[in-house]
Amino acid sequence: MVVNKKEMEVTLLYIDIEQFKKEIYDDYCVIFPEEERKPLKLIEIACLRGYMKIIKIVHDKELVGFMILNKIKENGYAVLDYFAILPQYQGRGFGTISLKDLLEQEKDSAGIFIEIEKIGLGKDETENKLRENRKQFYERLGFHKLDFDLLLFDVVYMPYMFSNLVIHQDIVINEIMEIYEAIAGKERIKKNCKFIKRKEILK
Repeated sequence: MVVNKKEMEVTLLYIDIEQFKKEIYDDYCVIFPEEERKPLKLIEIACLRGYMKIIKIVHDKELVGFMILNKIKENGYAVLDYFAILPQYQGRGFGTISLKDLLEQEKDSAGIFIEIEKIGLGKDETENKLRENRKQFYERLGFHKLDFDLLLFDVVYMPYMFSNLVIHQDIVINEIMEIYEAIAGKERIKKNCKFIKRKEILK
Protein backbone atom coordinates (compact mmCIF):
# COMPACT_ATOMS: atom_id res chain seq x y z
CA MET A 1 0.00 0.00 0.00
CA VAL A 2 1.36 3.41 -0.95
CA VAL A 3 0.91 6.09 1.72
CA ASN A 4 0.89 9.74 0.71
CA LYS A 5 3.43 11.51 2.96
CA LYS A 6 1.09 14.48 3.34
CA GLU A 7 -1.57 12.16 4.80
CA MET A 8 0.85 11.39 7.65
CA GLU A 9 2.08 14.91 8.46
CA VAL A 10 1.38 16.31 11.90
CA THR A 11 2.15 19.56 13.66
CA LEU A 12 3.09 19.75 17.34
CA LEU A 13 1.62 22.92 18.85
CA TYR A 14 2.48 24.08 22.37
CA ILE A 15 -0.67 25.38 24.07
CA ASP A 16 -1.45 27.07 27.38
CA ILE A 17 -3.52 25.74 30.27
CA GLU A 18 -6.70 27.50 29.13
CA GLN A 19 -6.49 25.87 25.71
CA PHE A 20 -5.84 22.54 27.42
CA LYS A 21 -8.99 22.87 29.49
CA LYS A 22 -11.05 23.93 26.48
CA GLU A 23 -9.70 21.61 23.78
CA ILE A 24 -8.09 18.55 25.40
CA TYR A 25 -9.15 18.04 29.01
CA ASP A 26 -12.31 16.08 28.18
CA ASP A 27 -10.35 13.65 25.99
CA TYR A 28 -7.65 13.41 28.68
CA CYS A 29 -10.31 12.30 31.19
CA VAL A 30 -11.79 9.74 28.79
CA ILE A 31 -8.49 8.20 27.66
CA PHE A 32 -6.72 8.01 31.04
CA PRO A 33 -8.44 6.36 34.03
CA GLU A 34 -8.90 8.46 37.15
CA GLU A 35 -6.07 6.75 39.06
CA GLU A 36 -3.61 7.71 36.28
CA ARG A 37 -4.68 11.34 35.91
CA LYS A 38 -3.15 14.30 37.69
CA PRO A 39 -5.56 16.71 39.39
CA LEU A 40 -6.36 19.67 37.16
CA LYS A 41 -5.13 22.09 39.85
CA LEU A 42 -1.72 20.40 39.89
CA ILE A 43 -1.52 20.64 36.08
CA GLU A 44 -2.41 24.34 36.26
CA ILE A 45 0.31 25.04 38.83
CA ALA A 46 2.97 23.07 36.95
CA CYS A 47 2.15 24.91 33.71
CA LEU A 48 2.26 28.31 35.38
CA ARG A 49 5.66 27.47 36.89
CA GLY A 50 6.96 26.42 33.49
CA TYR A 51 7.63 22.79 34.45
CA MET A 52 4.93 21.28 32.27
CA LYS A 53 4.39 21.72 28.53
CA ILE A 54 1.16 20.68 26.83
CA ILE A 55 1.42 19.76 23.17
CA LYS A 56 -1.52 19.52 20.79
CA ILE A 57 -0.99 17.11 17.87
CA VAL A 58 -2.73 18.43 14.77
CA HIS A 59 -3.28 16.86 11.35
CA ASP A 60 -5.10 18.72 8.58
CA LYS A 61 -6.31 21.29 11.16
CA GLU A 62 -7.86 18.53 13.30
CA LEU A 63 -6.83 17.52 16.82
CA VAL A 64 -5.56 13.94 16.59
CA GLY A 65 -3.79 13.61 19.94
CA PHE A 66 -1.77 15.29 22.66
CA MET A 67 1.37 15.06 24.79
CA ILE A 68 2.25 16.38 28.23
CA LEU A 69 5.97 16.90 28.78
CA ASN A 70 7.61 17.69 32.13
CA LYS A 71 10.99 19.42 32.21
CA ILE A 72 12.81 21.63 34.72
CA LYS A 73 16.15 22.25 32.98
CA GLU A 74 16.56 23.77 29.52
CA ASN A 75 18.89 21.07 28.21
CA GLY A 76 18.19 18.46 30.86
CA TYR A 77 15.96 15.40 30.82
CA ALA A 78 12.27 15.50 30.01
CA VAL A 79 9.53 13.17 31.23
CA LEU A 80 6.88 12.31 28.65
CA ASP A 81 4.09 12.14 31.20
CA TYR A 82 1.13 11.56 28.88
CA PHE A 83 0.94 10.68 25.19
CA ALA A 84 -2.25 9.74 23.40
CA ILE A 85 -3.67 9.56 19.92
CA LEU A 86 -7.46 9.94 19.92
CA PRO A 87 -9.19 6.57 19.31
CA GLN A 88 -10.64 7.57 15.93
CA TYR A 89 -7.15 8.36 14.61
CA GLN A 90 -5.29 5.33 15.96
CA GLY A 91 -3.69 2.79 13.65
CA ARG A 92 -2.77 5.39 11.03
CA GLY A 93 0.83 6.06 12.09
CA PHE A 94 0.20 9.36 13.86
CA GLY A 95 1.73 8.10 17.09
CA THR A 96 5.01 7.16 15.43
CA ILE A 97 5.26 10.40 13.44
CA SER A 98 4.39 12.54 16.49
CA LEU A 99 6.98 10.90 18.73
CA LYS A 100 9.67 11.15 16.04
CA ASP A 101 8.89 14.86 15.71
CA LEU A 102 9.13 15.31 19.48
CA LEU A 103 12.48 13.50 19.61
CA GLU A 104 13.77 15.79 16.86
CA GLN A 105 12.53 18.89 18.71
CA GLU A 106 14.17 17.67 21.92
CA LYS A 107 17.48 16.61 20.34
CA ASP A 108 19.36 19.20 22.41
CA SER A 109 17.97 17.83 25.67
CA ALA A 110 19.74 15.03 27.58
CA GLY A 111 16.95 12.59 26.73
CA ILE A 112 13.32 11.66 27.23
CA PHE A 113 12.10 9.40 30.03
CA ILE A 114 8.84 7.42 29.95
CA GLU A 115 7.01 5.02 32.25
CA ILE A 116 5.29 1.89 30.89
CA GLU A 117 3.01 -0.08 33.19
CA LYS A 118 4.70 -3.37 34.14
CA ILE A 119 3.89 -6.21 31.76
CA GLY A 120 2.27 -9.15 33.52
CA LEU A 121 0.64 -7.05 36.24
CA GLY A 122 -2.36 -5.91 34.19
CA LYS A 123 -5.91 -6.77 35.24
CA ASP A 124 -6.27 -9.28 32.38
CA GLU A 125 -4.58 -10.66 29.27
CA THR A 126 -5.94 -7.87 27.10
CA GLU A 127 -4.37 -5.23 29.35
CA ASN A 128 -1.05 -7.06 29.38
CA LYS A 129 -1.10 -7.25 25.57
CA LEU A 130 -1.66 -3.49 25.38
CA ARG A 131 1.33 -2.97 27.67
CA GLU A 132 3.46 -5.26 25.51
CA ASN A 133 2.44 -3.35 22.38
CA ARG A 134 3.31 -0.07 24.08
CA LYS A 135 6.73 -1.45 25.06
CA GLN A 136 7.44 -2.59 21.49
CA PHE A 137 6.31 0.78 20.10
CA TYR A 138 8.84 2.70 22.20
CA GLU A 139 11.64 0.19 21.61
CA ARG A 140 11.17 0.51 17.84
CA LEU A 141 11.81 4.23 18.19
CA GLY A 142 15.04 3.81 20.14
CA PHE A 143 13.96 3.81 23.80
CA HIS A 144 15.76 1.35 26.08
CA LYS A 145 14.80 -0.16 29.43
CA LEU A 146 16.63 1.14 32.50
CA ASP A 147 17.96 -1.31 35.09
CA PHE A 148 15.14 -0.92 37.60
CA ASP A 149 11.39 -0.79 37.91
CA LEU A 150 9.52 2.06 39.53
CA LEU A 151 6.73 1.87 42.11
CA LEU A 152 4.91 5.17 41.71
CA PHE A 153 1.65 5.87 43.53
CA ASP A 154 0.98 2.11 43.92
CA VAL A 155 1.54 1.32 40.22
CA VAL A 156 4.63 -0.59 39.02
CA TYR A 157 6.25 0.88 35.91
CA MET A 158 9.11 -0.13 33.62
CA PRO A 159 11.17 3.04 33.02
CA TYR A 160 12.47 3.59 29.49
CA MET A 161 14.82 6.26 28.20
CA PHE A 162 15.68 7.77 24.84
CA SER A 163 19.17 9.14 25.48
CA ASN A 164 20.97 11.88 23.60
CA LEU A 165 23.92 11.64 26.02
CA VAL A 166 25.87 8.78 27.60
CA ILE A 167 25.46 9.42 31.32
CA HIS A 168 25.56 7.17 34.38
CA GLN A 169 22.11 5.91 35.28
CA ASP A 170 22.26 7.36 38.80
CA ILE A 171 22.47 10.87 37.32
CA VAL A 172 19.38 10.13 35.26
CA ILE A 173 17.52 8.91 38.34
CA ASN A 174 18.43 12.01 40.35
CA GLU A 175 17.19 14.40 37.67
CA ILE A 176 13.97 12.45 37.09
CA MET A 177 13.34 12.59 40.83
CA GLU A 178 13.82 16.38 40.73
CA ILE A 179 11.20 16.58 37.99
CA TYR A 180 8.76 14.41 39.95
CA GLU A 181 9.26 16.56 43.04
CA ALA A 182 8.79 19.79 41.10
CA ILE A 183 5.50 18.55 39.66
CA ALA A 184 3.99 16.57 42.55
CA GLY A 185 5.81 17.90 45.63
CA LYS A 186 8.78 16.51 47.54
CA GLU A 187 6.78 14.92 50.38
CA ARG A 188 4.31 13.20 48.05
CA ILE A 189 7.13 11.73 45.97
CA LYS A 190 9.11 10.66 49.04
CA LYS A 191 6.05 8.79 50.27
CA ASN A 192 4.85 7.34 46.96
CA CYS A 193 7.95 6.64 44.85
CA LYS A 194 10.31 3.67 45.17
CA PHE A 195 12.94 2.26 42.82
CA ILE A 196 12.82 -1.54 42.54
CA LYS A 197 15.98 -3.35 41.51
CA ARG A 198 15.64 -6.37 39.24
CA LYS A 199 16.65 -8.79 41.99
CA GLU A 200 13.80 -7.68 44.21
CA ILE A 201 10.56 -9.68 44.09
CA LEU A 202 7.35 -7.72 44.28
CA LYS A 203 5.16 -9.39 46.90
